[in-house]
Amino acid sequence: MPRCGEGHPMMYAPHRPSHEDRRQVAHSGCPLRPTPRPASRPAAVMAPVMAPDITADITAGMARRVSPGASTGGSPDVSPEVSRGVSLGMGRRLFCGITRGVARCRRAVPVCAVFAFLLAGLLSGMVAGPLPGMAGDALAAGTQGTAPGGPASGQGASGSGRGDLFTPLGPGGGGGMYVPSMSPYEQGLVFVATDMGGVFRSEDDGARWRLIPFGNGLRYTQLSPPMVHFPRHIAWVTERSRVTMSHDRGASWTTQPPGPWGKSPVTRLAGISGAGTGGATASRPYGAPPSGADGPDVLFAGTKDGVWRTTLVGGRPDGWQRVLDGGGSEIVSLDGMLYTFTGDGTFMTSRDRGVTWGVTAAAASVGGRVASFTGATDGSRTVLLASVEGRGLIRSVDGGRDWATVKPGFENERHLTMAPGQTRVAYAAQTGGVAHKQLLRSTDGGVTWEKTFRMAMPWDKVTFGTNVERSWVQTSLGWGYYLTANPLAVHPTGDGFLLLATQGDLYVSRDGGDSWRQAMSAVLPPDTGAGGAGASPRLATIGLEVTSAWGYLFDPHDPQRTYIAYTDIGFARSLDRGRSWQWSAKGSPWTNTFYDVVVDPAVPGRLYAAASMRHDIPHGTSLSPTNMGYGVHAKGGVVVSDDHGASWRVPYDAKGAPDALPSMTCTTIALDETSPAEARVLYAGFFGERDDDRAGVYRSEDGGRTWRDVSLGLGSPGNLHVYRVRIHPVTRELYCLITGISGKGTNFTVPGGLWKSADGGATWQDLTAGSPLAWWATNLAFDPADPRTIYVSAATAPGHWLEGGIYRTTDGGRGWKQVLSDKGIQKAVGGDSFDHTMAVAVHPDDPKLVYAGTTLHGLLYSRDRGESWQAYAAFPFAAVTGVTFDPADRTRMIVTTFGGGVWSGPVLPEN
Repeated sequence: MPRCGEGHPMMYAPHRPSHEDRRQVAHSGCPLRPTPRPASRPAAVMAPVMAPDITADITAGMARRVSPGASTGGSPDVSPEVSRGVSLGMGRRLFCGITRGVARCRRAVPVCAVFAFLLAGLLSGMVAGPLPGMAGDALAAGTQGTAPGGPASGQGASGSGRGDLFTPLGPGGGGGMYVPSMSPYEQGLVFVATDMGGVFRSEDDGARWRLIPFGNGLRYTQLSPPMVHFPRHIAWVTERSRVTMSHDRGASWTTQPPGPWGKSPVTRLAGISGAGTGGATASRPYGAPPSGADGPDVLFAGTKDGVWRTTLVGGRPDGWQRVLDGGGSEIVSLDGMLYTFTGDGTFMTSRDRGVTWGVTAAAASVGGRVASFTGATDGSRTVLLASVEGRGLIRSVDGGRDWATVKPGFENERHLTMAPGQTRVAYAAQTGGVAHKQLLRSTDGGVTWEKTFRMAMPWDKVTFGTNVERSWVQTSLGWGYYLTANPLAVHPTGDGFLLLATQGDLYVSRDGGDSWRQAMSAVLPPDTGAGGAGASPRLATIGLEVTSAWGYLFDPHDPQRTYIAYTDIGFARSLDRGRSWQWSAKGSPWTNTFYDVVVDPAVPGRLYAAASMRHDIPHGTSLSPTNMGYGVHAKGGVVVSDDHGASWRVPYDAKGAPDALPSMTCTTIALDETSPAEARVLYAGFFGERDDDRAGVYRSEDGGRTWRDVSLGLGSPGNLHVYRVRIHPVTRELYCLITGISGKGTNFTVPGGLWKSADGGATWQDLTAGSPLAWWATNLAFDPADPRTIYVSAATAPGHWLEGGIYRTTDGGRGWKQVLSDKGIQKAVGGDSFDHTMAVAVHPDDPKLVYAGTTLHGLLYSRDRGESWQAYAAFPFAAVTGVTFDPADRTRMIVTTFGGGVWSGPVLPEN
């Protein structure tokens, strides 16, 4: 990600920390850019994927919560969370003889592992059915089945009966998690937002996740307050300032008209159910009849300017009235009473469902700004807790008349939470940075506090006292962590089930925080053929994919081997056609991004990759001029693997030899298949401006051992932002696509475009001089039937309004036609906002079938070489980076995205 100020106000790439930021766990602090609202789109349906690791735990937890009158057990002095968690832990010990659940049991005790795995499968079948998209024996064997991810239809989603068109592929996780939420009205219903725009929904406590399709308009939800659940509706915030409502348990959402606060961000959201106390609590199981007075559902929305109140009529806001002025804390609702703090720390209460508010006489102010506020009541006593900037954690047990400091010193405790109906267990999360990143727990109603999330860092030599089973993001990538905004969800029944979000992971606890394990992936038993000793674990998706990918590759030597080139996590490989994955950038000095990978068609096991530590090119936030003094910009090059991507090495002398490649951002690699296998001709592209750097295109004639610069005559002065180098499969001519260059708050003034060389880079010809596409070209594709026809995708560049889309030449580049414009995208998707087109592809067997990938409106396709376009409405994610076709089944394609992982589906909706 660029340094603050490098981006342009019209750059709309989602906020994502750089690799170095992640390793140091330091947020960049750059502001998010405003993004036009996407058009409404029909909801897509995605196949859920089961996690064999956690099925047994989840099934047991669900059974406990659904049983009315179940005893919590334990001593009266022990919280319901801890006592129930201990009971579950004892059950696991009796079954497995260990303390960390089914996954660890499988690793430690082989006999127990088999039985536990089978039992988990039976239980998961009873609760949720078989693995959609893959048979159980195929998953176990890892060698059976059809296309990647298995069949993509016939596994209807949640009673929809429509079938599933797209199935996620990948290792799971890999991005920032935010604002987890659990429903007190629907057993097992949980949600989590992510840093790249996706929102995921689960109906089984996170065993399987579904991406909520982007057409529902959920944007910037990582900055939203937690959801508010009603018996028949859910309220949330999208686009920072708009209320959105769901009437089908979160499967679809409708953005409401703007509120009277305008574009001011909504930072607080609260509600009162019209059915009285109807949700599950520590003393009320799911399904129990409501208690308390009936009335309309009431929703509150708070900004820096005040608090607004509305009643919900038909599940929609029926006018808003301001009831409080200024900013403030969360609103807490307990037994008919409402509590909150104003911006200056004044404590306010309401007895009439928020219509009027008054100041508590004994303690009008707590002496500072309240960063977070929570509370609970068990019928006999009420506990209120607040974190006050400059003071620390404070506590009241008399309705807010008196407050006592229970933890002096404020350490970014910006998220406090308790389960409703119990007053002993509370949590305080220190969010948003590395200086303070602890999750604290109190088991005595907030009197004393202790650390309850103790994760060993990759660099820690002593791990005694830790209680976190780390994810592959920690063990393989070596990232640190910090807690994100509103990071903790506590189950409303108070049974110890917690979800914790970090900038890279999602963790679950089933014992109130005594122990934690990752909840992003299914960790499969090791495979002796998957990299040998020290190899990364085998991971299967459970639907929670938060990665950005540039390409998906099929190995021509082995149909079971497939590969993904990623941003932020580098590279992953599969030995079972996409059913499980291993992170596999080991040996590369540059592990953040593999922009481009080629498989040698003549040498089994050999792959070449363009690797870099600078990420997200060609998105707008990463098109700033190169600064060779900035470490990330000066790290990159070509790496090669001779063992199917299990390990990598630099094939040349990387220490400054005259025939070596420069050490800087490498974005592309191309292989001339007609060259001798023992002396491969390769081309590599480097991203820069050619002032104080060595950007351009380089050629090797010995498989990458030595290189020479072939950039003479290439590019415009000041812009050598080389992004793609490709060799035409028929003419063998060399093509180089140069993307845009941005300045600080300025328009794009130096064009890039598409260039061609007919002599291996000795000379270059500008094919797009004067064409609008040259300002921000993003990708290219060749027509398989006509070597003169080429497509180029382009984004709308600042200073060149509405000049993006898809361009086509039918005469080898002498003339270009804009066959898809921003207005054409609007027409195809029914929207009213412009877009950035980042990808183009042509079907290898049907040159009439062309695809366009956008950043806001997902995937579009044309059946007439681009003359007319349709939205692929079933594709679920907004930002598309590429399309690849399955060589074994040309009716299937793989779509890579910027933040939503990788998806397998049919080339046409009707297939």
